[in-house]
Amino acid sequence: MINRKCILSVCLCLVMLMLAGCVQARKLTEEKQDIIAEYSAGIVLQHADNYKKRLEKQENPETPESSQPPQVTAAPENPSEPAQAAGSEEEPALAQVSLNDLYQVSGMNAEYMSYKSCSKYTNQIAAHKGEWLYIVDFRVSNSTKKPLKVDLSKRGIKYLLNVDGSEYQAHPSFLENGGMNFLKTTIPPGASKKAVVVFRVPEKAKNPGSATVTVRDEGKCETEIRLK
Repeated sequence: MINRKCILSVCLCLVMLMLAGCVQARKLTEEKQDIIAEYSAGIVLQHADNYKKRLEKQENPETPESSQPPQVTAAPENPSEPAQAAGSEEEPALAQVSLNDLYQVSGMNAEYMSYKSCSKYTNQIAAHKGEWLYIVDFRVSNSTKKPLKVDLSKRGIKYLLNVDGSEYQAHPSFLENGGMNFLKTTIPPGASKKAVVVFRVPEKAKNPGSATVTVRDEGKCETEIRLK
């Protein structure tokens, strides 16, 4: 409750001021009169219990604490990787094997013999203008005591000639036995036959610095032969 004595004192002061103001009304400006009235009202309110309680609440507000922890966005465990360009993966290397392991013809023994470069091999096999021929000789033998039938015509075995870094595929030989790349023949017991692979290359490749032939059973294995 408001202290009555204080209120009476304030009221007495106000009355005195008002009386004095009547005398000096002309001397006090409106601004000074407002200051006096505001000061008087403040004195009265300071003695009001309800005003004190309300003032304390406003001066000491309680800041509510957040009960929930701040959310943190976790980084992805598996960040996306840039996609690889199609066809960028290298093909697995083929196993290097011997000629006989590549052909896998029981009783047949195959070996490289020699090669020669020429413009003409037979009347049927001759180089065209601007071309040159590489003739690679093989020998196939029958190690059994019975006639041996050999048919490589449907095996799809490839022969690739590499001359100083340039690669060329074999051509049909048009020989009686089909040539080594299309060999189809019968070998008598203990006998051997000659079979060749014919390559047609540009004439500028007739004097190679290095030359090799790769015999490849596609997707399985291959063997490399250095020509000499």
